[in-house]
Parts: sequence; C-alpha cells; structure tokens
Amino acid sequence: MIIVLHGKDSFRSDKKLKDIITEYKKKNKSGINITHLPEKSSFNDLKDSSRQLGMFEEKRLLIGKDLLQNKDLKKEVGKRLDELIQGDNILILKETEKIKGKLVDELEKMDNSSVMVQEFEKLKGRKLKSWYKRELSKYDTQPERGVVSKMIEYIGNDLWRASNEISKLANMKAGKRIKREDVIKYVRPELNTDIFKTIDSLSDGDMSKAVQLVEDHIRKGDSPFYLLSMINYQVRNLLTIKQLKEEGFTQKEVRKRSGMSPFVFKKTNSQVNGFSFSQIKKIHQTSFKVDLDSKLGKITPETGLIIVISQF
Repeated sequence: MIIVLHGKDSFRSDKKLKDIITEYKKKNKSGINITHLPEKSSFNDLKDSSRQLGMFEEKRLLIGKDLLQNKDLKKEVGKRLDELIQGDNILILKETEKIKGKLVDELEKMDNSSVMVQEFEKLKGRKLKSWYKRELSKYDTQPERGVVSKMIEYIGNDLWRASNEISKLANMKAGKRIKREDVIKYVRPELNTDIFKTIDSLSDGDMSKAVQLVEDHIRKGDSPFYLLSMINYQVRNLLTIKQLKEEGFTQKEVRKRSGMSPFVFKKTNSQVNGFSFSQIKKIHQTSFKVDLDSKLGKITPETGLIIVISQF
C-alpha cells in the first residue's frame, strides 16, 4: 500500500502520520517494524523495502520524508507505481510541499484499498475557524465570544503555534472561561520584525542601543507585555536552532525540524552564532521565569524586560 501525505500544513500532516503509526502499532504488537527511509533513497530502495517482510511476519511500515522532492525519483515512481503497490508493506511518502503533476493524478485513479493520497493545504476562512474551535474544545474551558477571532488575528494559520497558545491559555485559566482580554494580554501578535534589531543589538553587546530600541517600542504604543513576549519568543527560537546544531543536524535538517517560517529561520540563524549554547540556555531559563512571574503579577513587565535584557 502507498500513502502520500503532502502540502504545506505540516501540523495536520504530522498528526495524520502519528495517527497512522498508532493504528499500525495496535495491529502489529511488536512495534519494531517501523523503518524511516534514508533521505537519498532510490526507487530500488523503495521497491525492495516494500517487498521485504518484517520480523514476526508483520507488515513493515516504511516512512520516507520529502523523497519526492527529488525530481528523478518522482518521475520513476510515476512510471513504476505498480511495482511499489505489489509489496506487502505500507509505504508512506510524507512531503512538506504540494506534489503536482501526473503522479498525483495517477495515484488518485488507483484502487483506494492500495493507495491513499491526502493534501494538507493551509487552512483559511471557516475551515480555520472550525479548527480553532475544535482545538479549544479539547480542554476543560470555554472561550467567550470573540476569542477565536482574536486568536486568528494574532496567530493566523500557524497551527503549531496556535496549538501551543491554546494549551497555554487553557492551563492558565484552569477550567475558567477564556476571555478576549486573555488573548490580548498573553498571546503575542505575529512577530514584529523590529524585534530582530533589538536582539541583534544584544548579541553585539550594544546594551544602550537595545534599551533605546525597547524605549522606542514603548513610545510607539507597544505594551511591555507584548515586548517581553516577543523577546521570549525569539530567545526560544535561538535555543531551538542552537540545540539542533549542537546535536549535529545539517542546516537543511535544522530548518525543517525548527518548524519556523523561512523568514524567521533566516533571521534567527544569522543571530545564533553570536551566542554560546550555555549563554542561550541561561537566558532562556531567566526569560521563562520572568514570563511566568509577570503573568502571575509577581513582577511588572517593565521589570521583566530589564531582567531579561541584563542577561545578554
């Protein structure tokens, strides 16, 4: 069987992949016959893997990520689909881009019992609103009117971030209703590009310029809560990239695993070399505590800003 999961919405395609793996494990109790195919697999690799039996005579679950970005392999798969389908195992091809052309047309013409193709395009409009409502319904809380609209205004269709923010709000409210004011206070809007200038100044050791930029933000009407949350967000991005690099991943792998938009990744990646791993971890620990203390009212966000900036 061949399953193709493709499209830019990695949150929903990842969830679908996890659901398939969960169902596979229910039917194949050993759980040891799951294989992640190499990044540079050839067509023969796919064909041979799809025909080899797993241990205990269980079907093997073969997972290949972004293999069809290789145009030659994609062309070969399109020509020789029958050879893959004849195997006893399950081959999943998960693509972070939409797969276009004859291959998808050919797959969709085939028997549904042996082929499944699912596209995950970015949600918008009513579908996006429905997704937010379903995600909120998973928690022991109810959003007041206007919460979903405000969250979409602040976050849009970045479902990874939306899921995290919904979880954060639900845990903070502990069963109480989420209010529109909670979104305004605790959820940062889409990252303001000016914050990169502040982080650049901090990484260069130019504290006076960084403080001046923060003061400029406040004069323009940005709330201290907003500024603090943006700096904390960027510190988390720096830690994510630095940690992945420390673990030995290639630049391409770091970009994929970070889950950041191309713009945010490019800016963050250019900043990360200005910090040591231990320095970023220390700043992150401080910013996390400051963020929590400010939300609990233990310190003012203005004080929080000073504490975080002083750690650079």
